[in-house]
Amino acid sequence: MHGKVVGTFVMIAAFAGSAAVHADTMRCGNKIVNETATLDELLAKCGQPQDRQVTKEDVYAINPNGARVKTGGQTVKERWVYRPTPGALPMAVQIVDGRVVSIARVE
Repeated sequence: MHGKVVGTFVMIAAFAGSAAVHADTMRCGNKIVNETATLDELLAKCGQPQDRQVTKEDVYAINPNGARVKTGGQTVKERWVYRPTPGALPMAVQIVDGRVVSIARVE
C-alpha cells in the first residue's frame, strides 16, 4: 500500500513539473509562436491581432516607513487576441511592458 501511494505521488509530481516547464504555444499558419517570442517576432509570424486591449497601471513601492507610494512610473499591460481559423478557440497573448509573458486559449 505504501509503495502504491508513493508511486502515485511521484507520477503526479512528474506531470506537475512537466506542465510548469512547458511553455504555451500557438500556431499562426505554418509558424509557431511561444511565450519567449519578441513583439517583432509575434507580429512577423501572426500579424496584427483581431482584438487589442491596453491598460496602464501606476507603479508603487514601499518607502522606509512602510507606506505605499507612487513611483511616477507606469506598467503597460496589453492583451492581444488572435482568432487563427474558424472553429478554433481564440488565443490570448499577454504582454507586459513590451514583453510577451503568456499565451493561453480563450474559452
